[in-house]
Amino acid sequence: MAIILEVLLYLASGTFYWWWTQNLAFFGLAPDFIFAAALSAAILAGPVKAVAWGFFLGLYADILGVSAFGGYALTYSLMAYAVYVVKRHFDMDSFFSQLVAALSLSWISMLFYQGLSLVFFRINPTSLKIFLTEPFLNALAVPAVFQVFYWLKRRTGIL
Repeated sequence: MAIILEVLLYLASGTFYWWWTQNLAFFGLAPDFIFAAALSAAILAGPVKAVAWGFFLGLYADILGVSAFGGYALTYSLMAYAVYVVKRHFDMDSFFSQLVAALSLSWISMLFYQGLSLVFFRINPTSLKIFLTEPFLNALAVPAVFQVFYWLKRRTGIL
């Protein structure tokens, strides 16, 4: 039963991100709810499940995008592993830790994805507007998504 609920949560995360970007984007800017879901899953889940969530959410982001296929899957998988390593030393459940993690990991993930795109495909997928504003939007979205995931983990035992 838990695997079905996790698949439904995965599909709901992707659908919510798609709906938000289609209907509520402001000047082409929207928080990356797929990133927020991957980070929240990495904080709450064990190492294997966190990396799997990061990979599959990254794969969904790759399907929605038009450049470097597989780049987001690799980026979010590595991010989930990094969060696993860091959460042994820091309390990632606190609001401030989530803000700092979301802000720093957003920039690191964007730079890593940018590097992958430039090395392998010679394209520049990230504009300066997105690079300067999206990490702050992600920092606001991660605690909200984390609370939803945390509530679902307590209620149903998923993640």
